Amino acid sequence: MPRPKPSKEDLQERKKLAAAVKQFAKDNLFTEIKLAEVLGLSRRTVQMIKAAKVTPHPSTLHSINGLFAKYKAAKIV
Repeated sequence: MPRPKPSKEDLQERKKLAAAVKQFAKDNLFTEIKLAEVLGLSRRTVQMIKAAKVTPHPSTLHSINGLFAKYKAAKIV
Protein backbone atom coordinates (compact mmCIF):
# COMPACT_ATOMS: atom_id res chain seq x y z
CA MET A 1 0.00 0.00 0.00
CA PRO A 2 1.56 3.36 -0.98
CA ARG A 3 2.18 5.97 1.65
CA PRO A 4 0.01 9.07 1.58
CA LYS A 5 1.59 12.17 0.12
CA PRO A 6 2.78 14.57 2.85
CA SER A 7 0.88 17.81 3.29
CA LYS A 8 2.32 21.17 2.30
CA GLU A 9 2.72 22.04 5.99
CA ASP A 10 4.56 18.78 6.67
CA LEU A 11 6.95 19.46 3.80
CA GLN A 12 7.64 22.96 5.14
CA GLU A 13 8.36 21.58 8.60
CA ARG A 14 10.67 18.94 7.14
CA LYS A 15 12.59 21.66 5.27
CA LYS A 16 12.91 23.79 8.42
CA LEU A 17 14.23 20.83 10.39
CA ALA A 18 16.60 19.86 7.58
CA ALA A 19 18.03 23.40 7.48
CA ALA A 20 18.41 23.47 11.27
CA VAL A 21 20.19 20.10 11.36
CA LYS A 22 22.52 21.11 8.51
CA GLN A 23 23.36 24.42 10.21
CA PHE A 24 23.92 22.72 13.57
CA ALA A 25 26.25 20.17 11.99
CA LYS A 26 28.18 22.89 10.18
CA ASP A 27 28.47 25.17 13.24
CA ASN A 28 29.56 22.36 15.56
CA LEU A 29 31.66 20.34 13.09
CA PHE A 30 29.42 17.27 13.28
CA THR A 31 29.63 14.72 10.49
CA GLU A 32 26.59 12.64 9.57
CA ILE A 33 28.21 9.71 11.32
CA LYS A 34 28.79 11.72 14.51
CA LEU A 35 25.19 13.01 14.47
CA ALA A 36 23.92 9.46 13.97
CA GLU A 37 25.98 8.15 16.89
CA VAL A 38 24.93 10.92 19.27
CA LEU A 39 21.26 10.64 18.33
CA GLY A 40 21.22 6.83 18.23
CA LEU A 41 20.17 6.78 14.57
CA SER A 42 21.56 5.27 11.42
CA ARG A 43 23.58 7.43 9.09
CA ARG A 44 20.93 6.88 6.43
CA THR A 45 18.23 8.26 8.74
CA VAL A 46 20.32 11.38 9.34
CA GLN A 47 20.78 11.74 5.58
CA MET A 48 17.04 11.46 5.02
CA ILE A 49 16.30 14.06 7.72
CA LYS A 50 18.86 16.44 6.19
CA ALA A 51 17.28 15.90 2.76
CA ALA A 52 13.78 16.58 4.17
CA LYS A 53 12.60 13.18 2.93
CA VAL A 54 11.15 11.96 6.24
CA THR A 55 9.27 13.28 9.22
CA PRO A 56 11.21 11.98 12.21
CA HIS A 57 9.54 10.07 15.02
CA PRO A 58 8.61 12.31 17.99
CA SER A 59 11.31 10.68 20.13
CA THR A 60 13.89 11.52 17.46
CA LEU A 61 12.69 15.13 17.38
CA HIS A 62 13.05 15.21 21.16
CA SER A 63 16.62 13.92 20.88
CA ILE A 64 17.50 16.49 18.22
CA ASN A 65 16.00 19.28 20.32
CA GLY A 66 17.96 18.12 23.36
CA LEU A 67 21.21 18.05 21.36
CA PHE A 68 20.61 21.56 20.03
CA ALA A 69 19.82 22.85 23.53
CA LYS A 70 22.91 21.20 25.03
CA TYR A 71 25.25 22.83 22.52
CA LYS A 72 23.50 26.19 22.68
CA ALA A 73 23.84 26.20 26.47
CA ALA A 74 27.50 25.22 26.22
CA LYS A 75 28.21 28.21 23.94
CA ILE A 76 26.46 30.70 26.23
CA VAL A 77 28.46 29.71 29.32
